[in-house]
Amino acid sequence: MNGAKSFKFSLKNKITASLIGFLLIILSLIYFIVMPTIKEIKAMGKTIEAQREDLEKKYLKGQSLKQLTENLNKIEPKLKLLDQIFINKNRELEFITSLENQANKNQVSQKINLSAPSEDNKDLQKTGLQLFTRGDFIKQLGYLTGLERLSYYINVKILELSLAAGGEQTQSPEASLNMYLDADTYWN
Repeated sequence: MNGAKSFKFSLKNKITASLIGFLLIILSLIYFIVMPTIKEIKAMGKTIEAQREDLEKKYLKGQSLKQLTENLNKIEPKLKLLDQIFINKNRELEFITSLENQANKNQVSQKINLSAPSEDNKDLQKTGLQLFTRGDFIKQLGYLTGLERLSYYINVKILELSLAAGGEQTQSPEASLNMYLDADTYWN
């Protein structure tokens, strides 16, 4: 009987043992379940944040690409016009023919002095053009208007009008005039 008494705990010891056991169970739950879960949650949070930043960068690149596409669509028709403005190096004859057609159309005699574009592989080159014309003022004006309407970009640097040799000293529009035009043309 004495041995049976020794295994009996007092109520205070039972409560203390229960509290210690309960505390050990809670601590083991915290250590084995809650702590690893917290670590996983933090790792997932970092992963989610990295993915959010990556998505934000991709979104900004997509927006930038979208804006670039819109801008390209806006200027694409203008690029075709720009291609028409510049004279193709292989089409000098077409350019000279258009100048001669303008002179014939406006009944103006014309002499063309066009520097040949260099054979460099540059995308854009500036080449000098000199035009000497003779005709009355109205026809010369029509010729200049026709040059302006050509699809080529001709940048006039010097324009000189003078009376033709043997011309009358009157202010008549039929008086024969010489015109000298020094300009730059652009070739691609």
